[in-house]
Amino acid sequence: MGQRPIGALALVLAIATGCTAGGAGLSADSAVLSAAMGRGSAGAVAAQASPTAEPQFPPPAPNQTPGPNVVAPSPMDEGRPPPTVQMAPSPSQVATGTEQQLIQPVNPTIAGSAAGLFAYVVDRASNDVSVVDLAGNQVLSKIPVGRGPTEITAAPDGSRVYVANQEDGSISVIEVATNQIAATWSGVPGARDVAVAPDGSALYVTRPAAGEVVILNTSDGSVRGRIAAGSGVAFIEASRDGRRAYATRPEAGELVVIDPAAQQVVARVAVGEQPEGLAVSPDGSAVYVANRAGSSVAVVRTADNTVANTIQVPPQPLRVVVGADGSFAYVSHGEGSRISVIDLGRQAIAGTLFLDNDPLGLALSPDGTRLYAAQRGANSIQAVDAATSFDLGTVAVGSSPDALVVVARR
Repeated sequence: MGQRPIGALALVLAIATGCTAGGAGLSADSAVLSAAMGRGSAGAVAAQASPTAEPQFPPPAPNQTPGPNVVAPSPMDEGRPPPTVQMAPSPSQVATGTEQQLIQPVNPTIAGSAAGLFAYVVDRASNDVSVVDLAGNQVLSKIPVGRGPTEITAAPDGSRVYVANQEDGSISVIEVATNQIAATWSGVPGARDVAVAPDGSALYVTRPAAGEVVILNTSDGSVRGRIAAGSGVAFIEASRDGRRAYATRPEAGELVVIDPAAQQVVARVAVGEQPEGLAVSPDGSAVYVANRAGSSVAVVRTADNTVANTIQVPPQPLRVVVGADGSFAYVSHGEGSRISVIDLGRQAIAGTLFLDNDPLGLALSPDGTRLYAAQRGANSIQAVDAATSFDLGTVAVGSSPDALVVVARR
C-alpha cells in the first residue's frame, strides 16, 4: 500500500484565524503554514475573522511538508477538490527521475504504527472476507463466509470477528488467531448488521424484514432475546457502557433506542431522511446519525434522547466513525469520492478528504491515527493518515467490499 504524491488526496480545511490590528490578514499560524507550503503573500488566501483563534486541523506533523491545501473556511465545501498546489520538498526528500518524491514513508511516531493491525473486509459479491496485513500491505487470506455478507464487527478483545450474511440468514464467526471459521450460526433470516456488547457476551443482529433485533449469546449462538424495533431496522451500535444499543430505521426516519438488559425499546427519535450509519461518542453522551437522503448528520443527545443539532453535509452521507478521543467524526459519502471530517467540538465540517473512489464502510485503527475506507467500486480499501491527511495508499481486496473492521492482533 504505497504512498502517492500529493494531489492524489486533497483536504479542504476550515482553519480559524484571528483578527489583526488592521482588521484583516492571516493569523500567525496561517502565515507559517502558507510559508511552509511555498505560498507567497500574493497567493495567500484572505482570512476570515473569528472571535478566538482555533487550532489548525489537522495539526502540522513534525518534520513533514503539510499534506493538505488550505483555503478560506466555509460552512461546507463547494463539492470539488481545491486546485493542486505544488509544495516544496523537505531536505530529506529527493528527486526521482523528472519528478520529486514529495512524500516519504510516514514516520510511525507521526502516523501511528500499523504493526500488528489487520483489516477484515467484507467482500459482498465474492462471499468472503479479505484479511489484510496493514503493516505488510498485503492480503494474507480470503475466508469464505455465507451468501451476501453485509456488515462486520469484532469482539472487544479482538479475538473474534462476526459477519452478517444477509442472503442465507447466518452469522459467520471468525477466529482471529487462526483466520478460520470457528462457527456458523443460522436462524437469523435477512441479517443486516451486527454489533457486540461491550462485555463480549452478546451479539445484536438486525433483521429489517422482520423488524426486530435478535440478541445472540456469543458463547454458542443461541437466542437470548428478540426486540421488536420496527420494520426496516438496519444499522446498530452499542454504547461503551452496555446500557444502550441504537439502531436506525431508514424508511421511518428514526433512531431506535434499546435497553438490552430489559430487551425493550425505550425511545424513538425522529432524526431525518433515510438514516443509515451511526456512531456513539466514546463517552456515550451523543449518537451521530448519517441521514442519506437528508444530506445531514443528526446529533442525538442521549441524556434525553432528543436531536441537539443537525449538521448539513454533502449529498449521500452513508457511514460514520468517531475518533477514540471524541474530537472528530468521519463520514463517508456515496458520491464525490469524499469523506467529510466533522469537528465535534464546533459541530461543523472541518474539512473533506477526497479519495480515489467513493468510500462506503469506514474503520479507524485502535489509536485513531489511521482511517481506512472500503471502496466497493474499485474492489479496494484506501488508507489515510488521520493526523496529517497524507494518502497512505490502497490495497486490492475481493469483489464489492462493503464494510471492514480493524483488529490489533497480539
